[in-house]
Amino acid sequence: CLPSGRSLRADHRPPFWPEGARTSAGSLRAAMGGSMAERMGAALVPDLAGRRLQDELSDEDVSSLIAFFVCLFIALVILYFTLATIIIVRQAEVMVIERFGKYRTTLSPGLHFLIPFVDVPRKVSWRYVDAKYGSNQFSVKTIDTPRIDMREHVIDFARQNVITKDTVMILIDALVYYQVSDPRLAVFNIQNLPDAIELLTQSTLRNIVAQLSLDDTFSSRERVNDELLQTIIRDAERWGVTITRVEVKSIIPPHDIKTTMEAQIIAERERRSMVLQADGNRESAIVRSQGDAAKLVLQAEGIRTSLINRAKVRSPLRGVTPASSRSRTAPAPHPGSRPNRPHCVA
Repeated sequence: CLPSGRSLRADHRPPFWPEGARTSAGSLRAAMGGSMAERMGAALVPDLAGRRLQDELSDEDVSSLIAFFVCLFIALVILYFTLATIIIVRQAEVMVIERFGKYRTTLSPGLHFLIPFVDVPRKVSWRYVDAKYGSNQFSVKTIDTPRIDMREHVIDFARQNVITKDTVMILIDALVYYQVSDPRLAVFNIQNLPDAIELLTQSTLRNIVAQLSLDDTFSSRERVNDELLQTIIRDAERWGVTITRVEVKSIIPPHDIKTTMEAQIIAERERRSMVLQADGNRESAIVRSQGDAAKLVLQAEGIRTSLINRAKVRSPLRGVTPASSRSRTAPAPHPGSRPNRPHCVA
């Protein structure tokens, strides 16, 4: 039953409620029968109380949601300003800062504070090679980042067709090692630094190889590397980049030229083998003839020495003085006389 003194709201009245009637619990009992009034009151009271409680809770929920969203918005704004104000630059990296679109400073590694919406880091296009450990497959990725890596980088560009001086088309693969020395020039003087270095190296390499023949290209790699390095260094300095090294990785000729070169190499090796064999035979013949001559000389010396020794041993036994000793003591013959015959030694 409704408590005494309480009345029903106009929008909660039943459709059969008389116009101008009081909306109290007593009038409800008077207008309807006793048992019916009791049943009607028991059914209306919980429904009216639930609607009133729902109205009260909905107002509180709306105010709570508004307060929650306001606090969340304030927290997000504070977080954004904090993140936009504090910047940490890692080691071997720098950042170029612009204020109202104009260069302001270059941030070195460490903690820095910026003014939000005023100091903005300048983004650059950067490219790097992503390769998994132990795998031969790799991919080249291009990103836009405000951080400039000051470490040494390497560009392994794809094989390119180059025509030599003797009109032979070959494939050349090269490596370029470079390092950013001036971040300001690397950002403002060139749009895409890795692509610019790659295209500059390719065009310069074509010009150098076009002045060499095929054989000179294979045998003059050091010359090509040095000339290529000296040429692209002057152009790269304008971009704030130092080219440290350039290497020709591989030179691949066409298939028919490769087959001809292999046959030429085989023929050259056979010719060298025959020349070396002929030189060996000639040296062998010379050594053998020298050995035979030395053998004959030694044999003759041995025979002469043997005869002299025999003569020395037999001459005292016969009592005959050797001819050599007599020739020393004999007087000189008269100019008109006939020379004496030498005595024979038995």
